[in-house]
Amino acid sequence: MAKLSLHLSLFLIVLFSSCTDSESVDSYKPAYTGRQGEIVVVAPKAIWALDETNYLKKGLLELFPGLPADEPMFTTVEVNKGGFSDVFKTHRNLLEFRIDPSNGLNVVKRKSVYATNQLQIIVTFNSSKEFQTFANSGLSTVLKEFHRAEINRLVSRNLAFGNKDLNKKISEITGVSIVLQEDIALAKITSDNIVWMRVDRKKPVGGLQHQINQGILIYSRPYTDTLQFSDSSLLAWKSKINKALVAGPKESYMSISDRYIPPSITTINYNRSVAKEIRGLWHMGGVKGVFMGGPFYSLAFYNDANKKQYMVEGYVYGPQFNKRAFIREIEAMVKSVRPLL
Repeated sequence: MAKLSLHLSLFLIVLFSSCTDSESVDSYKPAYTGRQGEIVVVAPKAIWALDETNYLKKGLLELFPGLPADEPMFTTVEVNKGGFSDVFKTHRNLLEFRIDPSNGLNVVKRKSVYATNQLQIIVTFNSSKEFQTFANSGLSTVLKEFHRAEINRLVSRNLAFGNKDLNKKISEITGVSIVLQEDIALAKITSDNIVWMRVDRKKPVGGLQHQINQGILIYSRPYTDTLQFSDSSLLAWKSKINKALVAGPKESYMSISDRYIPPSITTINYNRSVAKEIRGLWHMGGVKGVFMGGPFYSLAFYNDANKKQYMVEGYVYGPQFNKRAFIREIEAMVKSVRPLL
């Protein structure tokens, strides 16, 4: 089983890294439908009836990392193959399961088949025995592909509707380009070119308007030693900047909340190089009686053009709401950052 799981993981990595668009021109297709964070899951009735399908259903409930309460990465809509009508075909995310005894396990990724900027992934099993192996070793990779597609869609939205004047101003100040969403505004610029931007809005819940805050911070330091990319150095740097810049009520300040969930730090591919991403929780520290907090997402990378290390990060505050959609918006802005040459 271990060898099969390893083989499956390697197969998925090769598949997704080598996949290219092969469909016809998007301009002749309708716009995609569905909400951010939804996946339409299609399978024949025979698959839905199998006991082994429970492994897939449980796998599809994989949690979004770094949130204060459990939220799945995606909300799924289960559809029988026979009911896969035009209503579902244009959905932004399509995941289809098939069984074909004549072939081995196979995963195919296709883009813009029924609608523009749509992602479809088809998983074909040789038999139901492969369901558990795929759920344990391959499904997480598939969900990450859908997550990446959602991030790319948000970046495209921000390119079309975002604040281009602010994008330009931030680039001139920081030395990196960024694609910001349309409702963000500049909150603060320090003398050493640390930038803080905010989105402040309200949404109704239970007949009352409740606050949602999102923030983006960009800061840098001269890069002189590889130790600056150690987890401890990055967390200490982030804590120092957050404390100095992001103030709360009663002289409180933003700090990392690691009492129950420690920050998760991962090395990722970024802009044809590597970077470290940090997911975790923040809260307002320094004084008692201030109960504010939420998730954050940070990206640390090196810019060879100016020999600086950058931290670009964002946070969400919205105690009355689920955080998944809001932190995806943050991640899209953070991951849109590119060093200027």
